[in-house]
Amino acid sequence: MFHWVDTIFPRRILFQKDRRLWHLFIGRLFASTGFSIVIPFLALYLHGTRGYPMSAVGLIFFVGALTGAAGQIVGGEWCDRAGRKVVLVWSQIIRSIAFLALGLAVTLHGPFFAFMALTSLSAFAGRMFEPPSGAMIGDMAEGERRAEAFGVLRIGGNLGWALGPAIGGFLAALSYASLFFVAAGVLLAAAILIALKVEETSPRHRRRAQGEPAPIEEIPAVGPTPPGRGFELSSIGDTLRDRVFLRYCLITLIFFTVMAQLMSTLSVYVVEWAHQSQVELGILYTLNGLMVVFLQFPVVRILTRFRLTTAMVVGSLLYVAGYAMMGMGSSFALLAAAMFVVTSGEIVASPASMNLVANFSSDQVRGRYMGVYGLFNSFGWSIGPLVGGVLLDVAGGRPFLLWGPIAGLMLLAALGYWDLRRRIDPATDENREGAA
Repeated sequence: MFHWVDTIFPRRILFQKDRRLWHLFIGRLFASTGFSIVIPFLALYLHGTRGYPMSAVGLIFFVGALTGAAGQIVGGEWCDRAGRKVVLVWSQIIRSIAFLALGLAVTLHGPFFAFMALTSLSAFAGRMFEPPSGAMIGDMAEGERRAEAFGVLRIGGNLGWALGPAIGGFLAALSYASLFFVAAGVLLAAAILIALKVEETSPRHRRRAQGEPAPIEEIPAVGPTPPGRGFELSSIGDTLRDRVFLRYCLITLIFFTVMAQLMSTLSVYVVEWAHQSQVELGILYTLNGLMVVFLQFPVVRILTRFRLTTAMVVGSLLYVAGYAMMGMGSSFALLAAAMFVVTSGEIVASPASMNLVANFSSDQVRGRYMGVYGLFNSFGWSIGPLVGGVLLDVAGGRPFLLWGPIAGLMLLAALGYWDLRRRIDPATDENREGAA
């Protein structure tokens, strides 16, 4: 009777007997909702209410994203050593504390550097969440269902992203401080839920929890070594000696630099240049989240027959078209259409990008690979607000001079992914779900 639901929502994989993915999905939903209540309105509060210049706001995002890059590495190494679950729980606890402190800073009209420090702490904790959650998917969905499982995780995150801005828009009308206090409560609930329901998936740590002896593993003669004791920067260097993976990460740096324009650059452009309200800004972000919720799974299934780099090229070109549309006018209808195209690029490219990282890595170093990939991801998100801020100043109110160069950068990323397609091992680039 409800078979039609399977075309838009992953009932088969989400509600299977193994409920680990379902519990991770709910934890991701709560974590994303708490984060997205705040983040679309943070730049508007700092610039519009407190009067900080956009260069200063961009600096806060820049420093926060750099700190988040460190969180990616710490989260990846920590989850390989201590297990996935403990990192997930602590990331949400720390971010909840940071948002609570930000709420107090808003209430007390705290100084600029307080916002920078607390935003950086929030970014560090939030980025710690990514490597263990990605590694969990790699642990749970080896083989043909991995792409589907990554799509499920993105649905959870974007369902929260659809709910968060709508809640945030309502709370912002009451007070900006309430945004942070409510977000802190939601993130604390996420930590409790993950602690109670999400199961450890790391094979080594599951065996340890069950009292089974760890098997003796042969150390490969070539390639990255499994994590040992303590944090070693040399382990990151070992990962980056994989030249094809390094090339992929460098292209990803450009990709996420452009993707980051959806945050501070878009919010300032929509409200101050296009003269749309904060409610309409929230609607655009909610459109982004709802599209991923309802279209991510069908698109993943459509793309199963294609190579992963093909999805990355197509997704990048959709971003190019969407950002170019934003430069053609400032009406809400055109902005909504552009958001539709940009989000389509996100839906096509994002699951493939994570799936490709999982294909590059083995079980023993999957968290490390996710963490190094996340490092470049975070650098892109850190550079993005600065690039957007400079373009906002230089463009002088001319939309195409803002969005044209941004679209050009994404075109460069598309060419990079096409070149990577020629260099990568076809087995690594294979969409294994499609092959199965």
